[in-house]
Amino acid sequence: MPWLPVIFLALPFTELMLLLQVGSKWGVMPTLGLIIVTAMVGYTLFRHQGIATWREVNKKLNEGQLPSQEMTEGIVILLAGALMVTPGLITDVIGLLCLLPITRKPFVRMMASRLSSKVSFHSSSQRYQFYDVDDRGNPTNTSGNGNTFEGEAEDISPDKESYQNQRLPK
Repeated sequence: MPWLPVIFLALPFTELMLLLQVGSKWGVMPTLGLIIVTAMVGYTLFRHQGIATWREVNKKLNEGQLPSQEMTEGIVILLAGALMVTPGLITDVIGLLCLLPITRKPFVRMMASRLSSKVSFHSSSQRYQFYDVDDRGNPTNTSGNGNTFEGEAEDISPDKESYQNQRLPK
């Protein structure tokens, strides 16, 4: 990532130069209009794609699967939203490419490869068993054949009418 500071320094100057060039050709108001329209379009796409990705994440989680692809898409969409609301034409084009599902795939693959090289995941399975111990700390009743108690239960909770007739203290 030694190139990241260079990008953060060079991009604003490049954006400014491009905006000045476009402004001199089109005029100030059309250039400002273009910046505002791209920010609005970017926000709308960001919201729509973000919600769709969030639904996919929840769907995978409900199926008991790890939503790694969807989470990576969510990161790319978040970055795209930030790029789209940043004034500038270069950031708008990159943000738009990251927001459209067709052109987002290369960005997701690049992000996934960068993340997978930096993240490791370890999983293990554990089995827990609870048992009683005697005075010396030795397990007792490990066979699961403990004491069984039989009895009858009676519901003694108050009925609905008594709850409805109660008044709260003032």
